[in-house]
Amino acid sequence: MANTQKKSDVVLGPTGRPYNGFPTPAKLDRHGPARIIALCNQKGGVGKTTTSINLAASLAEYGRKVLAVDFDPQGALSAGLGIATHDVVTIYDLMLDTKRDAHDAIIPSNVDGLDVLPANIDLSAAEVHLVNEVAREMILARVLSKVAKEYDVILIDCQPSLGLLTVNALTAAHGVLIPLECEFF
Repeated sequence: MANTQKKSDVVLGPTGRPYNGFPTPAKLDRHGPARIIALCNQKGGVGKTTTSINLAASLAEYGRKVLAVDFDPQGALSAGLGIATHDVVTIYDLMLDTKRDAHDAIIPSNVDGLDVLPANIDLSAAEVHLVNEVAREMILARVLSKVAKEYDVILIDCQPSLGLLTVNALTAAHGVLIPLECEFF
């Protein structure tokens, strides 16, 4: 069978190979329940926050409703999405008071369809406050269950450790992405 397409009709990608584009995802007529994904690695500097921000923005650009949860006391995900975290309700406040409405803390980002549940340095005290709580590893799951039906994807950007916060994220998640840096260690 001969190829009848003219060479001038073929669009080439940056590598010089024929470019067919990416398939457009189907439009959604409703949102939720969310698929919850934790991005974690015990090592710092491997791209957890960068991956979280870019994946969240990309999914939102494809028409998905996304909640990015900053679960690192450094608050880099919040800062990276332009959210000022002083004097706002954060994930830490929701974890200490699970009866509080999670909507009080959710802030829309500059990307349509992408909301942020921010964090700041206060989150570093969470492990001390939660250590004596019953079912302390389930607290984040309870917080997120109140808003999961409104989102298609919830991404949890974890801190670089394997403490109680990360255990909460792993317990709440349906899946895990572990960004890795290709290096000796």
